[in-house]
Amino acid sequence: MKLIHRMKVLMSVIQELGGTITNERFHKLLFLYCTEFSENNAYYEFIPLANGPFSLQAEADKTILKNKYQLENLQDWVASPNIERHAISLDLFEKMAVQQLKNAWKDKSSEELNSYIKQTFSDYAASENASLPCDEISFFTIGYEGRSLEGYLNILRRNQVRLLCDVRKNAFSQKYGFSKEELKNALALISIQYTHIPDLGIASEKRQNLNNDHDYSQLFDEYDKQTLTKQHDKIELLLNLLEQHKRIAITCFEASVYHCHRSKVTSALKSMKGFIYPIRHL
Repeated sequence: MKLIHRMKVLMSVIQELGGTITNERFHKLLFLYCTEFSENNAYYEFIPLANGPFSLQAEADKTILKNKYQLENLQDWVASPNIERHAISLDLFEKMAVQQLKNAWKDKSSEELNSYIKQTFSDYAASENASLPCDEISFFTIGYEGRSLEGYLNILRRNQVRLLCDVRKNAFSQKYGFSKEELKNALALISIQYTHIPDLGIASEKRQNLNNDHDYSQLFDEYDKQTLTKQHDKIELLLNLLEQHKRIAITCFEASVYHCHRSKVTSALKSMKGFIYPIRHL
């Protein structure tokens, strides 16, 4: 059964550490593999939940692995019997990393594992992560281009964003985690609210063939004149949401705010009477 490489790494962790691992313990072991033992830790990223580090991508991969008959169920991480040993297909450094993880943690208790992560990675310990809320009103913009879902969520979390306003016309993405319901559910895990304001978006057909700064400039000038001028109530809504929630962000796809219409949304917001707040592009 052909698997993409990160899934082979994931299955190797399960198989080499006994074949059966509870869900909570597995995410912590995978976290340590990625952060401490593997030289290439790009396979999985994590967000802090009440029980410790958690990978949304790994959970999504679990369903695929179950459908490919690699896992027994969707509750815990139980390797199916009589499947190939996936560690064979890893490179030397990955094999060494799995072996080091096994030597260090296979026989350690959950209490020892929890204590180690809490002491060593305070940003991923729930008790340490409950910092005092920041009441300074701030407006943020963020794009998800080039970011994993977990990396994106962690940026919002560390900046204490409380509400994410999606300004895409169509809140759908082929990139895992960034379609409307997926994103809304992921944000809820870290206590961030979500709202979609499609009237501030740009139709996808207008975003084709953008090859240089001039193309973007033309698109955004048209957006400014033909869309934003008719959406004063939505800009006013943004200001009201900002003053209500204190720390909000608008989001779209592009990494660079200068290649995204959120730059124009921000300019329109800045021109509103009473807007005196700092703006940060994340």
